[in-house]
Amino acid sequence: MSTPDDEATAHLLVAAAFHDAAATADERGDPMVGDFSRAVLRQFEEHQHLEGALYDVVTKYAQQHASADELAALKRWMTEVTGP
Repeated sequence: MSTPDDEATAHLLVAAAFHDAAATADERGDPMVGDFSRAVLRQFEEHQHLEGALYDVVTKYAQQHASADELAALKRWMTEVTGP
């Protein structure tokens, strides 16, 4: 079961993952990926939910940028929102 701290950590990682994806796409001159990443982030902020493989995107981002504790919090939260 995830805690409120797990949820807050997960939400920060989701925001960071898609913000970074949008910024990287903008730097590469790829507006479609940038726009998609910003749209995903807006949808997440509104509904607190991602679809399918987008959870994998956040997990990969967290594996590269987050601490072990933050990654564990993300996984607990994902298990709760997506089911086992």
